[in-house]
Order: sequence, then C-alpha cells, then structure tokens
Amino acid sequence: MMEMSTQDVFQKTGKGADELRTRRHGLSPRLRQLLILVDGKRDFAELSRMLPGPELVEQLGQLERGGFVSRPFDVPGPEAGEGAVAVPEPAAPPPPPAEDLRALRARVTRALLDTIGPNGDDLAIRIERARSVDELRALLPAVLSVVEACGGRSGVDGFLQRCGAV
Repeated sequence: MMEMSTQDVFQKTGKGADELRTRRHGLSPRLRQLLILVDGKRDFAELSRMLPGPELVEQLGQLERGGFVSRPFDVPGPEAGEGAVAVPEPAAPPPPPAEDLRALRARVTRALLDTIGPNGDDLAIRIERARSVDELRALLPAVLSVVEACGGRSGVDGFLQRCGAV
C-alpha cells in the first residue's frame, strides 16, 4: 500500500492533460472530475472537502498509479503516521450508472441555485446550455469557485452533496 498525506499536492501529468482533451483512456466520470480538480495547488485535504467520500484516497491512488497525476518532486514523500492515510491497492470501481444529460444539467443547476441562490443565475444558464457531459464537467471548476466565493467551504460541501457525481 502507498501512503498519502493530507498535505500532499498533486499535479496533472502530460497523460492526465491528454486524457482531459481526448478521453483516450476512458476514465470514469468520478475519476475525470477529480482529474479536473487536480491543479498542482490543492492538497489532498482540500480535494477531500470538494469531493467528499471514503473512495477519494483510492481514486487519487488510481490516478497516480495510472500516470495521470503525480506529486511534485521537490516535496518530500509522505511519512507514515499523523496526517497520512493508506492507499489500498487498485480495485476496479463499478461503472457509474448512465444518466441523461438533461437530468444531469437539472441536478447541477438545482444544486447550484439551492446553494447560492440568484448569485448562480449566470452559471445556471451556462450549465443549461451545455451540449455534452464533457462541456458540463468543464464548467465545474468555475462553478465551485463561485460557490466557494459566495458560500465558503460549507457552501462547496453543500453543493457537492446536493450535486453528487458528475
């Protein structure tokens, strides 16, 4: 098992950036969402607030083992002990259920408006105009940024709970 610290920061590799452009490797929607959020600045603790759930450790480990993300070389490796979590060996996650784009847009829009109210109107319009799941996912970093600006960390947590996996 690999060790992961709550302070570990991940960055996309060339393979990760390529996957976001081409979908060549067929990552699941949850892994793709996580890959979008990996920016070389957010640490594991922040990612876990944005995408809560016990599977996050395994998913980051899966992205790292697959060569989609890496830890910067200038940061020392994690030490076992306080702030470290074990990454289990890979297990193939079941494929997520297919969801109609219209229903997905409605769910994300409702979560946005329930979380920040009329402050989210402009983004809600952009969400409703998304013509594909990929377009909708590409809006998520902007949505999360606005939600955080309007509602803070608790707003982001509430949005992600209401929104579910995209």
